[in-house]
Amino acid sequence: MTATADVSIIIPTFNRAGLIREAIDSCLRQQSSGLGLQIVVVDDCSTDETYNTLQEYGGAIDGLRLDKNGGQCCARNVGLARATGKYVKFLDSDDVLEDGVLTKEVEIADAVSADIVVTGWGNVEAGADGSPVAGTEKRWAAPEMEPLPDTVLWGRAVPTSSGLYKRSYIEGLEWDAGLSKLDDWDWFCRAALRLGRIARLDRISYWMREHAGDRITSSSTMIKNAREHHIILNKMEETLRERNQLTSARARQLAAYYYKELRVLSLYDKPSFEKAAAHIRSLDPHFVPGDVELRGYMRPLTRALGFRRATLLHSFVKRKVKRV
Repeated sequence: MTATADVSIIIPTFNRAGLIREAIDSCLRQQSSGLGLQIVVVDDCSTDETYNTLQEYGGAIDGLRLDKNGGQCCARNVGLARATGKYVKFLDSDDVLEDGVLTKEVEIADAVSADIVVTGWGNVEAGADGSPVAGTEKRWAAPEMEPLPDTVLWGRAVPTSSGLYKRSYIEGLEWDAGLSKLDDWDWFCRAALRLGRIARLDRISYWMREHAGDRITSSSTMIKNAREHHIILNKMEETLRERNQLTSARARQLAAYYYKELRVLSLYDKPSFEKAAAHIRSLDPHFVPGDVELRGYMRPLTRALGFRRATLLHSFVKRKVKRV
């Protein structure tokens, strides 16, 4: 562990004894080019051998164990409070950094005085033992984030470890412990909406493992995603209103973004659906989904009936068909 770190890498972990070594080792390899690292690993009160594994690293990492399980966002906030590096990188304990990428991120951040550096990332399916399954790799390019804040409202963002953040820029910013599904999107959007300078590095920074349980789509998962989606959009909207930056064009874009999860709310949470539909109309009294509605048959239906009644009709038919 370096006293004066270039980068603080924060890793929350819970019951990852079988995978945490790969995550930590991928961080330690970043030091080969002389990069000064502080690796903060926060064990969120694991019940397996995770903390014993951390102790094996001695002073190479800053490992600590929480007395109570509070979730990954709480663990990240604890780690962030201990960070001393000029820059901060977050990494989940089942993911791995690409060798040498952190040096490139720091170089571009220093060269252009960036507050955030965004990179590409990769997804790979994990087997029963957590190891990556060959041939399942998917690669995603780093998004263009100019002009802000519009690109955020267009849905551009990066997941947990595809952002490098200047620590002074994110001072006072915490992960929302009330979120568990879309927490990384929330974090990035709130950081980006501080409207700092964002640089882009067109290479993969890390590999995210997709476990079998992550791919199960249940009604409870869908409704949780939809609710968190709207919570995060509300935060964006409040931020833009406070700064007098919510133009009519941005209000219309927000209305379209709210609409994306409206069908789920109509199926599983009618009160939230009605509230969201009314809010969409307040943002754009003449709202018609247009291209944001991916189901082609719904576009003429929303124009004929209005988006609220069309969505309710679609949900009614879907329930009927499901019962048959």
